[in-house]
Amino acid sequence: MDKDIRKVENMTYDDSRRIFLKYFLAGTAVLAFETSGLGKLGTMVSRVGAAPKVSPYIAQQEPGKGFPQSIASGDPTDSGMMLWTRVDPSLETGFSNIEINSKLIYWMEKPGVKNDPSLKEEIENGKFVMFEVSKTEDFSTVEVSGFSPIWKEYDNIVRVDLDTMLEPNQVYYYRFITKSGLVSNTGKSKTLPSVDSDVHSATIAYISCQDYTNGYFNALRHLADEEIDFFLHLGDYVYESVGDASYQGGLKDRRINLPSGKSKAFTLEDYRTLYQTYRSDHDLQKLHENHSMVAIWDDHEFANDTYYPAVAPDDNQESDPGRRLFANQVWFEYMPARVPYDSSKSFEESIKIYRSVTIGNLATIFMTDERLYRSAHPCGEGQLDRYFTNGCENRNKSNRSMLGFNQRDWFIKELKNTDSTWKIWGNEVQVTQLKLLNRFFNLDAWDGFPYERDVIAQTVMNEGIQNFIALTGDFHTFEASYLQYDYNDSGEKYGVELMVGSVTSSNLREAIRNILQEVPDTSSPIPNGAVSELVRTLQTTLGSLSTLTAELLFKELQNIIKVENPWIELFDSTTHGYALLTLTKSKAICTAYSIDNIEKPQSTKSLLWQCEIPNGEVDIIVNKDNHILEV
Repeated sequence: MDKDIRKVENMTYDDSRRIFLKYFLAGTAVLAFETSGLGKLGTMVSRVGAAPKVSPYIAQQEPGKGFPQSIASGDPTDSGMMLWTRVDPSLETGFSNIEINSKLIYWMEKPGVKNDPSLKEEIENGKFVMFEVSKTEDFSTVEVSGFSPIWKEYDNIVRVDLDTMLEPNQVYYYRFITKSGLVSNTGKSKTLPSVDSDVHSATIAYISCQDYTNGYFNALRHLADEEIDFFLHLGDYVYESVGDASYQGGLKDRRINLPSGKSKAFTLEDYRTLYQTYRSDHDLQKLHENHSMVAIWDDHEFANDTYYPAVAPDDNQESDPGRRLFANQVWFEYMPARVPYDSSKSFEESIKIYRSVTIGNLATIFMTDERLYRSAHPCGEGQLDRYFTNGCENRNKSNRSMLGFNQRDWFIKELKNTDSTWKIWGNEVQVTQLKLLNRFFNLDAWDGFPYERDVIAQTVMNEGIQNFIALTGDFHTFEASYLQYDYNDSGEKYGVELMVGSVTSSNLREAIRNILQEVPDTSSPIPNGAVSELVRTLQTTLGSLSTLTAELLFKELQNIIKVENPWIELFDSTTHGYALLTLTKSKAICTAYSIDNIEKPQSTKSLLWQCEIPNGEVDIIVNKDNHILEV
C-alpha cells in the first residue's frame, strides 16, 4: 500500500484520483484523499455500511436550513458526478486545512491498517458533513454515503467526487446532513451512459451571461423544468461589475453591495459575495437542484475582456495576478467542476478548466478556456480598438492565440482522436465573422484571432471531421451560423455555430435603447462607448440625427448584419432565454426558447426558433412551422 501511495504522489490529478477510488473503494473503507489541490484533505466516501465505527449523522431540521446556497452537482461521468454545497458558517465552524498535517490520510475499517484516529474524532466533532446518494427521492435505500470536510478557509464549502462510485445512465438523488441535524434540499443528477455504449439520443441545454443586477433569472426556472441530461454554462456565471447601486437595473431587490465598497470585485471577499448572492437566487437554486452542470468561465468571472497575463483592460493596463488568483479560487470554490486547483501556483497554473465530456458513442463535448491564456487584443485596448473597428495588420499574426498553445494542441488532438458521432465545442465567444458597415463588430471574439481560427478549421476539414458544432455564449444573442474557412461567398463550410442569448444581460436592442435614454449599462455585449459610436454611425447612415427610435435603429442594424454576413442563417438580439440541443444518430436539433420579461419575477416562455443539422451534412434546416420537431 505504501508503495502505491508513493507512486500516486508523482502522478497527475486525474490518474491519482482514479487509482485511489478504484483501490480503496473496492473494499470496505472510509477514504480521505487529496483532491484538486483544494487542501490537505479532499473528501471522504464509503459504501453503505462500510464504516460501522463511525456513527451516521441524523437529519433533524427543516430541509434547506443552514445551506443558504442550496446544493449543486456537476461534471457527470458514466459512474458519478461532483457534488457541492456550502454550509452557513454561523451555524457550523468547518474544518481548517491546517488541522490536517499529513500529505495523504485515509481511514479504513480493515485489519492490519493503521488509521489516523483524528479523522474519526473530527467526524464525531461535527466538522464534516455526511452525504447520501440514493436511487429513491425519499432515501429509503442509500447507494453511497460518506463524510466530507466543511472547508473553513474556502468559504465553508463542501466538494465530493463520486466518479467510479455509481452506475451508468441512472438518476440519483443526493443530500447533505450535518452533525447538528441540518439537512440540505434534495438534489437530482443523472450519470451518463457508459463511455463505450451505443447511445441513440441525448439532450443538453446551454446558457450564458446572467447578470444578477440586470433582471430576474426567469429563464433558469423554466430550464429547471426541462427534461435534459445536463446543462452547459458557457460563461459569465457572475458579473464582476455591479455598478452604482443607484442604477443597478432599477430592481432594488437585485442590488449588490461589495465588501470593498467598490463597483467592481477586486478582493477575495468581493468575489465570494458575488457567488453567495447569485446562488441565493431561488430560480438558480432550482436549476442546480434539478440538473447537473458542466461549466466554463468567460471574462466576467474575473473582469471584462480580460487577457493574459491577468490584464483587465477597462480597469488597468497592468497585470493583476493577485486579483486573478482570487477569481480563480472563488470560481473553483463554487463550481461543481472536476478540475485541478493549486493555490500555491501562479494564476495561469493554479487551475485548468478545459476538459471534455463523453456521452457514449453519440457525442464528445470539448469545453475550452478562452480567457486565461489568450493574447491581448490585436489593435489596441481602447473600446473602439476592440469593437466596431476597421481592424489592423496585427490581427492576422500567427503568434497570437485565443486558446494558448498547450490548450490548442489538446483541442486539436482531441478532435482528431474522437470517434463520437457529434463533436460539440463548448465555446465562449463568437467564431463566425461578424461585420457591420464593413467594420469588425467584435475583436474580443474569434474575429480577433483569425489565424488560430483557421488552424481549427483546417484540422476539421483536413481530417474529414464531420458533425462539428460550436455552442457559443457571450454576445447575448441567439444565432445560427455556418462555420467557414474563408468568410466570403465561396468559403468552404465545415461546421455550424449555435449561439444562445443571455439569461438577463443586455442584448443589442436593450443596449441601443439604454444609450439613447442615457441609462448606464454594465452588461451590454459591447462597451457603451462602442454602442454610442454605432448609434451615431447608424443615424448618419440613415440620414437623420433626431427622429430615429431605438426600435428603428435596431431593425436597421439587424438588416445590415444579415446582408453583410450571409453565413448567418438566424439572428435575434431582442430577447433572453436558453437553448436545448437534442442529439440523435440522424440529426441534431437546436431549440431556442425566449422568455417575455426579466423585469418581474414571473414570466412565460415561448419557442423562438428551431433548426436541425443532419448527420454528415453542414446544413442548417430551419423549422418554419413554429411547432416543436419530433426527435
